[in-house]
Amino acid sequence: MKAYELAQFGIEHVQRVLMDDPTPGPGQVLVKLNAASINYRDYMICMGQFAPPEDLPIVPLSDGAGEVVAVGDGVTGLGIGDHVSPLFFPRWMSGDALGDERAVSTGCEVDGCLREYGVFDEQGVVKCASHLTDEQAACFPCAGLTAWNALVTTSDVQPGDSVLVLGTGSVSIFTVQFAKALGARVIVTSSSDEKLKRAKTLGADDVINYRDTSEWGLAAKELTAGRGVDVVVEVGGTSTLGQSFKAIRRGGHIPIIGALAGEKMDMLVYDLIGTNAHVHGISVGNRHDCQAMMDFVDQHGITPVIDQTYGFDEAADAIRAIDKGAHVGKLIITI
Repeated sequence: MKAYELAQFGIEHVQRVLMDDPTPGPGQVLVKLNAASINYRDYMICMGQFAPPEDLPIVPLSDGAGEVVAVGDGVTGLGIGDHVSPLFFPRWMSGDALGDERAVSTGCEVDGCLREYGVFDEQGVVKCASHLTDEQAACFPCAGLTAWNALVTTSDVQPGDSVLVLGTGSVSIFTVQFAKALGARVIVTSSSDEKLKRAKTLGADDVINYRDTSEWGLAAKELTAGRGVDVVVEVGGTSTLGQSFKAIRRGGHIPIIGALAGEKMDMLVYDLIGTNAHVHGISVGNRHDCQAMMDFVDQHGITPVIDQTYGFDEAADAIRAIDKGAHVGKLIITI
């Protein structure tokens, strides 16, 4: 089968190779992978900037989707023809990860989705929403589930709540889509007026250009008549957290899912005490939540925003493109 391997760090070392066709064992399924999507984490792994894989070479990319083409003995919940996506954390089934449930992640500790076929445990995949193409379904396992976890599992967003979304990266775009489907009011920040216009077309109720409005946290709070937003989905870190505390209502939720503007939490203890805010670290999610997300996506007919689709021969170029930050939505590789 065709595949790509990362033999050593650097995008130039993402090399196309031929591998033996895999065969499913007991409790496993063989999936013909038809599409993969790229997350910034994948770029970092390839560049050696993330927690490095234990052993190289490894097949990169955590997210993909395809069709079950064979099943091993004992498989009961899946059949040939089912369309599935592999889990980001294939060992994390439900609840909190209190043991080694997060010790293995797809595309880092175990082979990822940039290949024609993959063998997965039956419980290591979830069925895709019925209306999604494989290209669309491949967008959800990391970015989609991270947004779902931030809004639903962690913050319990309800109709009428207000959600402040920082930026227009893939997690932020999913946050806009999910929050609107949940009945929330959505405020989006960006430094690009063009990206803010795009956010409005996706359902954002209000937008703030943070280059023009340095006190964007207070501006977001004013949009709620001074009450403060119920949830801030934090992707920035050091340079944004102070403004997020200015935006949040007392007792609100700040799920932290990234550190694009710095890794250290530069905050005052009294910011936390004064707001009584709940600050949560988010790391994708478990199988139970992934299936719940897919069911919600199916129920509401949600389709992801795809910025650009690349051919299999363009895989290295696609991974490079994620670092440029010019996209709105997901970058896809067809297999």
